[in-house]
Order: sequence, then structure tokens, then C-alpha cells
Amino acid sequence: MAGRATRDRLGLRGHAGRSAHLARLLHKDCIQLLELYRKSESLTSSPVAENYLVSIPPLTPQLSDADKISILHAALLECQRLLDDAITRLDEEFTEVDGEYKKQRTTVSDRLGHLLASTKRLLGDGKRFEAEVKEVMDGRGSFGLKMWFLRVLQDLVHWTGQISNTLNSLPVEMEKATRTMSQSTRRGSKKIRK
Repeated sequence: MAGRATRDRLGLRGHAGRSAHLARLLHKDCIQLLELYRKSESLTSSPVAENYLVSIPPLTPQLSDADKISILHAALLECQRLLDDAITRLDEEFTEVDGEYKKQRTTVSDRLGHLLASTKRLLGDGKRFEAEVKEVMDGRGSFGLKMWFLRVLQDLVHWTGQISNTLNSLPVEMEKATRTMSQSTRRGSKKIRK
């Protein structure tokens, strides 16, 4: 029984490490996509708005790691929905899409789907949160659509950075917990031998 618990813990730690690596890659891909999009549209490099399209409850230190991941998973799920909607609208409005930009857009979309599946696995049967979308695209024409997509990309950069930071802290904490348990177990077995 103890062996299974150890395998489960080690499996979860390994999966959390892989998820953290995927989140780092996705965050870099999102930054690159944002830059490619700004360059192709000759848009400013400063943020379009101070607030994000997707909002979540604050990530306070009192929250468990599972709750933090669940909250960030909800934010990314909304980002995926916004991204899919924005890509559909952009493709309908503008037929010519730069090859490198389109390839990067596909990479981000695919990796986002993989990260969502990966973080969902980390959650198991835990409590699920829902993110709130503050603003949706209104009918401001082609320029409004381009600016809305820019905001969607800025949200993606922000939320992938947040989940990357959160997931990167998990393997270290899990490693510490495993080492602490191992040391306690060894001390306990030494006492029994005496």
C-alpha cells in the first residue's frame, strides 16, 4: 500500500514537472506570437489595456496548490475559447495570413490544448473554478477585431506566465515533501532497530 502511494506521488511530481515544462514553452510561444502579430500589423508594443479580458479570484498564499492550478486552468480555458473565436473571426475577415505568424498561431493553439489536458490531469477530481470574461469583441470593424485579438494574445501571455510560475514551484515543493517523508521514514526505522 505504501509503495502505491509513493508511486502515485512520484507520478504526480513527474507529471507536474512535465506540465511546468509545457507551460514554459507555451509562455515563450505566446510571447513570440504576440511579437509576430504586432510586427505584421504594425501595432504598438505597449499594452492595449490595463485590465485583462479574463479575470479570476486572486491567487492568495492561503490557497492550496490544487486550487491555484484549478483557478489558472479556468483562466486558460477561457483564453482558449477567446483565441479560437478570434482566429475564426480573423480568418473570415482577412484571407492573407503570414506563414510564420500562422504557424506560430497553430503551435500556440495546439500547446494550449495540451497544457489544459495536462493541468486537468493534475487536478484529478478537485474543485473547479470558473473564470470570468470581462469584455467581448464588439462590432468595431476590422481595426476593432485586430485590437481585440491583440488583447486576447496579451491575456495568453499573462495567464501562461502565471501558470508557468505556479507549476514551476510545484515540483520543488513536492520534492521537499518527498525528502521530508523519506527522512522521517528513515528516522522511524532507525528507532525501531534500536
